[in-house]
Amino acid sequence: MFFGFLVVACSPQSPKNEIEATAQLSGFLDSFQASASRGKRPALDSLSEKSFQSALQKVKKGLLELESIDTAMLGGDDLVDWKFAHSILSGQALELGSMRFYRRDPRIYMGFTDLSRILAGPGSDSSKIQEVLPRLEIMPLQLSNGMAQLQTNVPRFTELAIFMAENAFLLFDRELPAFQKKAGIPADVLTEPAAKARRSLEMFLDFLKKDLPAKPVGSFAIGKTTYDSMLARQYLLKGGSDVLYAFGLREFEITIEELKVMAKKIDSTKSWQEGVRIVKRQSPAPARMIEAHQIWVDKSREHLIRNDLIPVPWMERVRVVPRAEYLRKTSYYGNFSLAKEKSKDGIFWSEWMINPYEEQWDAKRKKEYMEEHDWGVIMVTAPHETYGGHHIQGLYQMHNPRKIRRENGISIFSEGWGLYNEQLMLETGFFRSKPVQIRQLHLRLWRNARVIYDVGMHTGKMSYEDAIKLMTDKVGFLPWAAQLEVDAAAASPGYFIGYFTGMKEILKIREEFKQRMGEKYSLRDFHERLLKIGNMPPALMREALFNNLNQEVSQN
Repeated sequence: MFFGFLVVACSPQSPKNEIEATAQLSGFLDSFQASASRGKRPALDSLSEKSFQSALQKVKKGLLELESIDTAMLGGDDLVDWKFAHSILSGQALELGSMRFYRRDPRIYMGFTDLSRILAGPGSDSSKIQEVLPRLEIMPLQLSNGMAQLQTNVPRFTELAIFMAENAFLLFDRELPAFQKKAGIPADVLTEPAAKARRSLEMFLDFLKKDLPAKPVGSFAIGKTTYDSMLARQYLLKGGSDVLYAFGLREFEITIEELKVMAKKIDSTKSWQEGVRIVKRQSPAPARMIEAHQIWVDKSREHLIRNDLIPVPWMERVRVVPRAEYLRKTSYYGNFSLAKEKSKDGIFWSEWMINPYEEQWDAKRKKEYMEEHDWGVIMVTAPHETYGGHHIQGLYQMHNPRKIRRENGISIFSEGWGLYNEQLMLETGFFRSKPVQIRQLHLRLWRNARVIYDVGMHTGKMSYEDAIKLMTDKVGFLPWAAQLEVDAAAASPGYFIGYFTGMKEILKIREEFKQRMGEKYSLRDFHERLLKIGNMPPALMREALFNNLNQEVSQN
């Protein structure tokens, strides 16, 4: 959720002029490091209390140095970068100083589960050994620190951590031995560290089942004061949580009215809920689930290119793959992995990881899975994740010439951009049938609801049970899917408001840009300009976009 902190190498001094201010900012931004936040700590971090406190002190020093730069001496992209850096550091200061999830969420200490991805991913056996070995060696220390530092029992966090830990034994009992067999003698170096790591996992699981439940019961909510600070300082949104909550409720009712209108167009005798249920009963064959997703990923790419919606100047592709087993309870659907670098054949590959259908499930679970993986949700979600959603946005960000924008982002734009692409595909004729269109509206209602329960749960306006009820009774989610959905928001305050709020902000920016450009306006131009700017809070995206336009006008 938060992306990066600064290593401060010198004491700040106030700049005397624009040149000095720009130079000071440039030096500051050069020291901006990769993410060190919750869930994204460096793999070899000890995850000790001292480590988290040290990170907090670095963040505070970074803020002091940044705030010493006279912003009156900055302009254009430099001022935007200053504001972006400030929003990032402010968010991380709140996370490390106020939220302190490392004291209540056991999953923070289980980053070793990423080893499954490393073993199954690209690269030579020797490079994998070099990457896996130190992670195995530090794992006992990380889990030991977790057992010492987890002070309260948040029951749902504990339950999910137990599930994650139990499934993680597959890494030691199946995946690592298989890799060692394939890699041969050089991989023998992993045997002893793996045995120690496995024993530490057994101890951690025992702690989760016996000791942690005996600790004082805690809450995942971060509180209204912290939430308001997050909105203002990190997301750069005006009005606070009360305004955002009211916005979510109002837009929720607007979307329901649109659903009612669409339902009447399809069948005037049925409610919108009945219309959605009919659509959700139409699914691919279970054995073809991954293939079905790939088909609509490819179709969304064809639509993007045929209609010249966004320039795509790179060799790239997206493949759909089954999601790793240990991750399948962290969300009900799946996750998207952005391209990191070119493959050997010069292609940027991203992966859409889908929770697969599993034959060992009972009949009820199988039926429920199929109802949440219908053709409609596949067709609508494919553009969100791939073309021209996260995959395309990620490629633009990867190639941003400004380091801070290349290496950092925020959900209120990136997830807002994904949902915006669902709307874009509706506007440009990708969703041709009314049943798919009502599913698209239903999925928008879901993101609408996220604003309500993210704000509600973390500020005390709603309970965990209220959020589940909203998702099941008003949105129509099945109980297990609703629970996984709400679990994610409980662990990542603020992230889920990004989808709907970000989409609405992008649409407002687009309309303003359209009015400004007049006859010169095109979707292609708007999208290219916006994506080249970066992945920042919408207020900064807007500022940078119109700064660039004003500069063009002044030069002509």
